Amino acid sequence: MQAFPGPRQSALVTRTTLVAVVGPPGAGKSTVAAGLAGDAGAPVFRLRETIRARPELLAGLPPSTDPLGWVGLEAVRRVLHVTLVEDRFGFGSPAVLLDNFPGTADQLELLANTAEATAAQVALLELCADARTVAARVAQRRVCHACRSDSHAPAVPAANDPDRCGSCRTPLARRDTDVPHLHALRSARYAANQPEIAERAAERGIPHLSVNADAATSEVRRAAHHALHRLTDPAEHPGSRP
Repeated sequence: MQAFPGPRQSALVTRTTLVAVVGPPGAGKSTVAAGLAGDAGAPVFRLRETIRARPELLAGLPPSTDPLGWVGLEAVRRVLHVTLVEDRFGFGSPAVLLDNFPGTADQLELLANTAEATAAQVALLELCADARTVAARVAQRRVCHACRSDSHAPAVPAANDPDRCGSCRTPLARRDTDVPHLHALRSARYAANQPEIAERAAERGIPHLSVNADAATSEVRRAAHHALHRLTDPAEHPGSRP
């Protein structure tokens, strides 16, 4: 596997950039985030993992009744404050990758406010893919419930048996949110929220770059790495439109 150099280190780099990796379900956000984390040494923040590891952060809040399990804005605010303000997760690195977050313009607003409190900056890296691409990927992807703490993380199948995990040999399973009715709901929600997220980013001057996720995995990875470099290097100034 080809290794890429990390984002350029220079005297201009003074702040951590919180890079939100967003896109429709099935576009490859987790795969891209994992690849960038390995290539550029950038830590990855996942809201669902943090909540699973720190359930006390939701103490006193009503349980979610959302059909996709999304938590309310107060829960998001608490998680961002503890993770980024108090624990300073990933600070010291040029970038922190936020996998599949934010999902709404209001969540983006919370993220931007949190960044201001930590002298960080926010950027959007959007993966764009058509319906045929995401349908094909969702039909093929599998997860391992035995050796992965994140039940959404894509598994690497065994070389000689694509139906088993390459690490623990456990039979792979379809991701729970990839069942047709849930995937349709997730897709519709993203389509409804994406324009407002982009509009709010433009209003706040948040840099926003897009990558064609219909391309081959190696090409998507290379394009995403180039976009990350632009988003984390102040000399590039990519602007606030895809």
